[in-house]
Formats: sequence, structure tokens, C-alpha cells
Amino acid sequence: MITKRKEILAVYEQGPEAVVTLVTTLYDIIAEQQKIIELQAARITELEERVKKLEDQLKKNSRNSSKPPSTDVFVHE
Repeated sequence: MITKRKEILAVYEQGPEAVVTLVTTLYDIIAEQQKIIELQAARITELEERVKKLEDQLKKNSRNSSKPPSTDVFVHE
């Protein structure tokens, strides 16, 4: 943490334009990361929907769907 503080102070000592450049760069990085987060959130939603659909398919058997009894999966305990 101290290193970061020293780096920030070094930029500050270089003058206002150096500070503006640093802040602009940080804003750009944040914007890029926000785009990545939004894409990942959308992908997570897609995958959650897919998992739900697959889990629902696994729950179906001949008693609660139109599947024939021969397709039932038996779990041995």
C-alpha cells in the first residue's frame, strides 16, 4: 500500500497534466472492466438458465411426463 501511495505522490509532483493522464487511464481501465463484468453477468444468467433446464429434464420420469417407463433412471441405494 505504501508503494502505491509513493507512486501517486510521484505523479502528483510531476504536475497537473500527469495527474490528469493517470486519472484518465484509470477511468479507461474501469470502463473496460465494467464491460467485462456486464458480459460475465449475462453469461452467468445464460448458464444458470441452462442448468435449471437440465435439472428440470433430470427430474422428469414416466410418472410426471409423457416419457415411457423404459426411459426411467433407477437409483440404487
